[in-house]
Amino acid sequence: MKNTDNIEKMLTPQCEFKASSGLKNRILEAAEQSEPPQTHAAPKVHRVNFRRWVTSCAAAAAVIAAIVILKPGATPMYAASDFFHAAIEYFTGHSSFVAAIKVRTEPQENFSYINMGRRFVGHTLAVDPQTERWALDKSGRKAVNDGKYIWQWIPEKGYGWKADKTDVGTIDDFALLLNPAQLLACEESIAVASERAVLKKAEDENTITLVVTSPPQGKYVDGVGLNSSILESDTRREYTFDKSTGRLLEMEIFAKAYGITRKIVKMTAIDYNTSVPQNLFDVPEDIRWTDNTHEGIIKAAEDLPMAELSGLSADETVKKMFAAMNVWDEGQLKVVLRGVDLTAISKAYKGCTLLECNSAFKSGTYAGVFVPCKVKLANGKETKLNVAMRNDNPWNIWTLDGGI
Repeated sequence: MKNTDNIEKMLTPQCEFKASSGLKNRILEAAEQSEPPQTHAAPKVHRVNFRRWVTSCAAAAAVIAAIVILKPGATPMYAASDFFHAAIEYFTGHSSFVAAIKVRTEPQENFSYINMGRRFVGHTLAVDPQTERWALDKSGRKAVNDGKYIWQWIPEKGYGWKADKTDVGTIDDFALLLNPAQLLACEESIAVASERAVLKKAEDENTITLVVTSPPQGKYVDGVGLNSSILESDTRREYTFDKSTGRLLEMEIFAKAYGITRKIVKMTAIDYNTSVPQNLFDVPEDIRWTDNTHEGIIKAAEDLPMAELSGLSADETVKKMFAAMNVWDEGQLKVVLRGVDLTAISKAYKGCTLLECNSAFKSGTYAGVFVPCKVKLANGKETKLNVAMRNDNPWNIWTLDGGI
């Protein structure tokens, strides 16, 4: 058990903002057989989200067009395109489906969060395109698009968020799975556009397997953000298709870190054209909802001190944030910690003191910046943080996105 604990510790990302043969296989088998007990810590406030994978797809799409037009057959990906396209056509023509997916993560964490050192958590994704509704459920976090809004909540905490129905980024990595055709087109684009990505194809009598191997995207400072999402990990992504129909049968994602390769995502079943139970789209009434719709954000800002935080740098905003936590100024905190459960944050950071705040830096593919800090909590404990901040909102104000 001691060796397994060491493996789990080593594979756990050093910075979390909230996947062979011989000896490696024996190590992995031992780890699989003696996985650690599930923890129930309060969720970290972070979002390493799937929008970065979506963004990469958009950027790659222009490149793939040029490659296919100018150099047909010049890349390994080109030879496999027919199978991607067949699967894309299959999904485009089908209606509802239910998929069972397992991810190494924490039950209450954001849907994008992946941790190689954790056990698998089951997810169920049900999609009904005809009514534009979907439901995503794992043991500690749920999300529903009821056709009008997207609702996401943590049942145990009794806290949740309401978003516009077009804001699928709220479910992070699972956004592309709402439309498997989009996922496959994305993979095709990334594999062709990335100079370091490698695609291999294997087939038997009934199936075709495509394997996309891709190193971490982006440049990292002190490893911050590395191995914290699929895009920012050294991954191998495997897709198995039915040869006659192009239907996707299986999906597995492996990640490599410290010389160890481990499966981090596996889709165990897809039920096509099934009748989705209507109660999956029910939204509970006994939840404290934060309105993160565009209209809700604009309305909430009318009563908040937006001007006090406008025009500040990320570093300056972090200093303001911790100063507000020290005296617990909810007005400023509702601006910087927009959409965050202040009750949960207050338990850890109310009365804290900022000891150090260094210059912001970028790392990996993250759209925002990281601000290194040293904080003294009210109980006297000192802790070092890489606070994730971003300012992609109507006011360009830096807001907390993770790291605490």
